[in-house]
Amino acid sequence: MNLLPSRSRVLSASAFPESAFRSPVARRQVLRGAAALGFTALLAACSTAPEKPIFPEITFADEPKLTFAASSVETIQEYQPSAQPPHIELTVPQSPVLVAQRWARDRILLDNSQPYRVTVTIKNASVTEEDLKKTPGIKGSFTEDQVARFTVDVGMTVELRDARGFRIATATSSAKRSNTIGEKATLNDRDKLLYDLVKATMQDVDRELESNIRQYMPLYVR
Repeated sequence: MNLLPSRSRVLSASAFPESAFRSPVARRQVLRGAAALGFTALLAACSTAPEKPIFPEITFADEPKLTFAASSVETIQEYQPSAQPPHIELTVPQSPVLVAQRWARDRILLDNSQPYRVTVTIKNASVTEEDLKKTPGIKGSFTEDQVARFTVDVGMTVELRDARGFRIATATSSAKRSNTIGEKATLNDRDKLLYDLVKATMQDVDRELESNIRQYMPLYVR
């Protein structure tokens, strides 16, 4: 590693006014300032920013299809992601809304045997952040606190409607998970925690929704 790049500015006495060297105190202050500048330059030359992680797309493509006796499917997004605190849906690696939409794409199949319509409604897909209190006093100086709690809350409904739009059968599912993060965590640690939290919550929704579909729609799905 080249600690003195060819374009680096070399500090010399000419970089400071002559008056700065007229007293011992002033000279010491100038020398300390020069040393600090040199150390900062050394850190800048040696350090590199950590790479932002790339997370795989959360899908349900490996799950078996839910084949409905229907000829059309639609997804209705009732929940709108927000950046208004405490909501942080717009800053997570993968939004629960998008993952819920993929659920409908990956898991629902139509056999076109009936003129029915499958409607998937995303009722809720929130991600919130709550600040936590730090340990006060001297004890707090020696404690690694959990500084924030993240919560993912997802709710979905699957309905089967006839050609006139009347509801024939319904299945619902909801899941909620939370986790906390420590004060020493990096931004990459935060993203990994949120990615895992969204994935686990949607897996909970997937399992319950399939179970309820098979329980409450046995005549229309296989």
